[in-house]
Amino acid sequence: MRAPAAAWRCLTTCILAGAVLAGCSSSEPREQPAPVPGVSGDAEIREIWSRRVGEGMDGQYLFLSPGIHEETVYAATQNGYITAYNARNGRRDWWEKLDERLLGGVGVDADHLYVVTRNGELIALSHEGKEQWRTSLPNEALVPPQSNGRYVVVQTIDGELLAFSQSNGNRRWQYDSNMPVLSFRGNATPWIDGSRVIAGFDNGRVVALDVNSGAVQWEQRLAQPAGRTELERLVDVDSSPHVVDDTVYVSAYQGSVTALELRSGEERWSRELSSLEAPAVTEEQVVAAGADGTLVGFERASRSELWRHRELAWRQPTAPVALGNHAVVGDFEGYLYAVDATDGTIDSRVLVDDEGLRSDPIRFRDRVIVFGNGGWLASYHVREGDR
Repeated sequence: MRAPAAAWRCLTTCILAGAVLAGCSSSEPREQPAPVPGVSGDAEIREIWSRRVGEGMDGQYLFLSPGIHEETVYAATQNGYITAYNARNGRRDWWEKLDERLLGGVGVDADHLYVVTRNGELIALSHEGKEQWRTSLPNEALVPPQSNGRYVVVQTIDGELLAFSQSNGNRRWQYDSNMPVLSFRGNATPWIDGSRVIAGFDNGRVVALDVNSGAVQWEQRLAQPAGRTELERLVDVDSSPHVVDDTVYVSAYQGSVTALELRSGEERWSRELSSLEAPAVTEEQVVAAGADGTLVGFERASRSELWRHRELAWRQPTAPVALGNHAVVGDFEGYLYAVDATDGTIDSRVLVDDEGLRSDPIRFRDRVIVFGNGGWLASYHVREGDR
């Protein structure tokens, strides 16, 4: 196994949303963030349940996203606790403690849970938390492993994408991207189905690979490095591909928000916006969060810009998630907002975790489930207003 790259990446990748250098132990932005925005009150974020899961990220700059299968949500903490909750009512079903520190959040399929350790190992667990197999990775991984029931794919911090047999952990193929000198700390979570894996990389490219062989099916560049310094030339696809019907929505830092045809990778439309997060897609709108906190709404049919505002400027927004006519987005102080996708109005907000929200909200039926940095796992529903 190659030595973990955490040390040198700490020097080169602790660039938080907004492209400003910050200490690796801090999530505070150096640009002055906008104050907590006011709300209109036309809709309401209602808490369904909340639970404390240990110490959560425990002060580490991690993205320990929970995983959902059927009606169970699985959450992991950096010191090795894994807990299962009923996603409807928050009832705890079980917990297990691994003798490992964890980096990558929980991936899940019909048979296993998957986590990645700080020592660069991929571990498969049963749905009751019992270890089934483990295998070594060439480096650390900060994002949850993804599975289609036959293969498990893991994206590492040094730009490698690896596929393993779901049944026993044997490696099946590996894809190596061309890593730039400078990148953000974090990676895009790959998307996988029965035919392909789609992943974004630190070189500004999105690549679709054959799920059985790892052969490249198509490739698209979302951002082109430009400038004389490495900072000026920084491009990065940290947004996880978001697939709706036959379209892939994805964003790039110092690049664009782009819609690609799923099978061919052909560009359907693109709008310039520097972003680290995948956009939310409602029935009629696309809502994107810029790296500087700018929120932008586009009309899906015409692709025209509907609205734009900076009420969350430098508040390090998470990826927005569509709920009805709203996009739900979190920030670095731990607030969750309901943004009207038609006009950008911030209709409601709630404080989830005063240590902040870094992991993206995940959708479960007509609600979102959010895991805060301090360990608060909570479920929310947006009650639509009268507008």
